[in-house]
Order: sequence, then C-alpha cells, then structure tokens
Amino acid sequence: MNPELRRNLWLELSVHRLVATPAIIALACALILSNTHSPEPLAAVAGAASALLLAAFGSKLAADSVGDEARNRTWDAQRLTSLGPWQMTLGKLFGATAFVWYAGGLCLAVFILAGAQWLPTLKLAGLIVAGSVLCHAVAIGGAVLGAQRGQGTRSTNAVVWLLALLWLVGPLRDWTRDHEVVSWWGASFARIDFALASAVVFAAWAVFGAYRSLCQALHVPTLPWALVAFLGFASGYLAGFVNPATGTAAGRLLGTGVAVSLVATYGLLFLEQTGVVAMRQVQTRVARRQWAQAARELPGWPVALAVALLFALGTQFTAATGWPMATLALALCLFALRDAALMQAFAYARQPRRVAATTLIYLALLYGLLPWLLRTLGADDLAGLLLPLGNDATGFTTLAAAAQAAVAVGFAIWRWRRL
Repeated sequence: MNPELRRNLWLELSVHRLVATPAIIALACALILSNTHSPEPLAAVAGAASALLLAAFGSKLAADSVGDEARNRTWDAQRLTSLGPWQMTLGKLFGATAFVWYAGGLCLAVFILAGAQWLPTLKLAGLIVAGSVLCHAVAIGGAVLGAQRGQGTRSTNAVVWLLALLWLVGPLRDWTRDHEVVSWWGASFARIDFALASAVVFAAWAVFGAYRSLCQALHVPTLPWALVAFLGFASGYLAGFVNPATGTAAGRLLGTGVAVSLVATYGLLFLEQTGVVAMRQVQTRVARRQWAQAARELPGWPVALAVALLFALGTQFTAATGWPMATLALALCLFALRDAALMQAFAYARQPRRVAATTLIYLALLYGLLPWLLRTLGADDLAGLLLPLGNDATGFTTLAAAAQAAVAVGFAIWRWRRL
C-alpha cells in the first residue's frame, strides 16, 4: 500500500471518528425529519453539508498536508524519502482528506437517498465529488509552490477557502435547474450535464497539475509539455463560450489563447520560485548544449509567455480572424515580456528583498498612476502607450511595447552580468 496514503489514513481515521461521525449524522437526520416530516429539507441540508465538508474543509486539509510539513520543517526530509511523485500526490490527495471523504460521503449518501429525483440527484452528487477533487488538487499544487518559495500556509489557505466558496456558489444556488441549457461552440447541453463533464475534466487536469508540481519539488525531470497542453485545452474550452458574432472560430480560439496564456504567465511569474538560482541552472544547461535538460529546468512563465506569443502571431497571420483584440494581441504579449523582465531584474539584485511586492508597486505605477497623470494633463496618446487597452493607435502601441520590452530585457541582462 502507498506509504503516504497509509500514514495519512492512520492519522485521520481514528476509531473515535469512525464511530462518532455516523452517529452524529444520524442524530442530525432524525432531528430534521422530526421537525419537517419531509425528505426534501433533509436532502438540501445533506447536500450543502457534503459540499461544505468536501470542497471547503477538505481543501484546507489538502493544503495543510504540505503546508504543515513546511511549517514544521519536515518537508525537506519527506522529499528525501523514496516516495515517488504519484505516491505523494495520491497519498496527500486522498489520505490527508480521508476524514472529510468519510463524513462527506455519508452526507452524500443521505442526499442521494432523500433526493426527490434520482438521476438529477446523482448528477449533483457527482458534481460535488468532482468539484471537491478539483479544489483539493489545486490546494495541494498551491501549497507545494508556497513551500518552494518558503512561504507560510496562511495565504495559501485563504486562497483555497476563497476558491472553495466560489465553487459552492453554483451547486448551492438552486438544486432544481436541470432544464437550463449551456451553449458551447454552437451546441446546446443541459446545464448540469455540462457542469459535471467540465468538473470531471478539470479535476483530472488539477490532479495531473498537482503531480507535476510535486515532480518539480522532488526534482524529477519533466518537460513542460503538460503546461502547453493545458493552455491549449483551456483556450479551446473557454473560446466555446465566446459570442460567435465577435468573429470566426479561429479568431475566437486565438484571442482566447492569448488571454489564457497571459493570465498563466503572470500567475506563474509570481507563484513559481524564480531568480538567480533557477536561471543559473538554465544557463549552465544551455552553455553545455543540454537542450532537453535546459527545458526541464526552465520555469513555467517563459513557456506560457511563448505560447501567448504564438497565439498572438496567429492572430496577425491568420486571415480574417475577426477577433477585435487581434491588433492588440502582440502588444499585450510584449508588455507581459516587459513586466517579466522587470521582475527578473529585481530578482537579480545582489541582495533581493520582496521582489514580488516591488514588482507590483512598479506595475501599479506603469498601469495606473502614470496613465492617470498623463490623461489628466491631456496626453492621452502617451497614456495609451502605457495602458494598451485604452489606445487606438495599435501599430504605434506595438512599437512602443517592443521598445519598453527591449529596455526592460536589457536592464535584466545588465543586472545579471553584475552578479
């Protein structure tokens, strides 16, 4: 048996919990039935309880399975064990959350048995399970990134709880809206069916993402093809919701790909462990012409930015894409390159401190304060060069973005050579 899974099962499933939990749930069910004399309120309460236990509390436990190890300074020792990334992923995903799966599973059983309609109730139960796995896997991946950066678990848990509560808004809003349809790439699907299929697919991606993050933490060499594949999948998925009147299918796909890839670029830029050590490893591999090893050592944000640039070039050279933002896509990528180079330049200081906070201050200056001051002074064209979404001269904006990116990259190279 998986040692990590077995260890967590022993920690989470004590005899007291195994006996007391079903007794408490049975008493709560009896109390509700004695006051309502109807199974419908019992089904609603059981469904809400299972969602809260599994998605919210389970996500916290999943994040704490890594965060507590980092806070107690046992994370490095665990990484030195013979456990592989899949063993650690599954052990933390289903072991650290074993108790909430036990309690939440009992609540789900009550929800299914007390549900008015059998098939919709099963679909909602499946949605809760798939969404909970998604939240748990995201929590583990975020906690691993936080542990690598040496951060505490409080901020990670806050994000996890927010994501879990946002996930609960959908299932708890209305239990009976099975008749509504969702339009995706011109086809219509029942809302609950589409939500269930989407939750299952994204849960699988999240589990694989947690595995890849643990591969990185355990120094298991991997190529960044998974990130590229996910960006392509997410772009195709989200592009299906874009109004067809905005342009052709190719234009919607490429434009959405630019947006998704840029969001991933900024997210990875601030979440991943970056700086001198990471880039020195890549430089060493490149100097030795070990291209495959260099690709394995490369952080995720340059990969996401490269994908965004490919999508942006596609909007330029694909005929009649019809996407309104196509003329700004390349400029947006160049601005992202400028911001990434600026953050790397701050990270290449001899004594880097609060690199992310410093970068955020300068980005707020470039995207907020300076454009506002320039517009106040009547220099709208100059303000548009710093805030590309507000400028109509997109060709000149692209040139200005390229110039700013070149300056930022040059600044980062200069700081690198001074190390």
